[in-house]
Amino acid sequence: MSSPQRLESLMLCLQIDGERIYHYCGKINEEEIVKNAKDIEHILKQNGASPDKIQNVFELFVESMQNMLNYSYGTIELENNKRESNCNFSLSYDTQENSYILESCNLIQAKQKETIEKNLAQIQGLDKMALRKLARQKVRSRKDTHDKGAGLGFIIMARKSLKPIEVNFIPQNNNIFRYRQKLVI
Repeated sequence: MSSPQRLESLMLCLQIDGERIYHYCGKINEEEIVKNAKDIEHILKQNGASPDKIQNVFELFVESMQNMLNYSYGTIELENNKRESNCNFSLSYDTQENSYILESCNLIQAKQKETIEKNLAQIQGLDKMALRKLARQKVRSRKDTHDKGAGLGFIIMARKSLKPIEVNFIPQNNNIFRYRQKLVI
């Protein structure tokens, strides 16, 4: 059984061909998301990434971090309807494929695992045009809406990812799972 402190550890890092180019470990909140996004944007600009690539990495980073902040097991509520969670994340670059790999990890409850699996099954195998159509349908129907968004996060991620979203769930204890997500941008 893992200790509570170990359970709260999450992951995000930035690498080039296996070497990190950006890594963060610590508390994540709205302010830290903005700071890290700006740091990543600066690094990508210095490394000559195209504006489109920078925009896609930026958007998928923010979407991933907001999901962590909103749905992580152990997220705490702060003043003014703000949240904070522990985080560890990474970004790497594959020179052969000219792609960035954003990997993130957070702890979730079993009910969130079921929702994620359902949402991923809905988009699995869809091409960019079908994903766009599904996103429009969701926005128009307001189906699957919740207080933290319209349920469009995975669709946005899938549209901007070069490869299918990779996820895995590692059981921890008491219906808690370590959720790992990999996006190729």
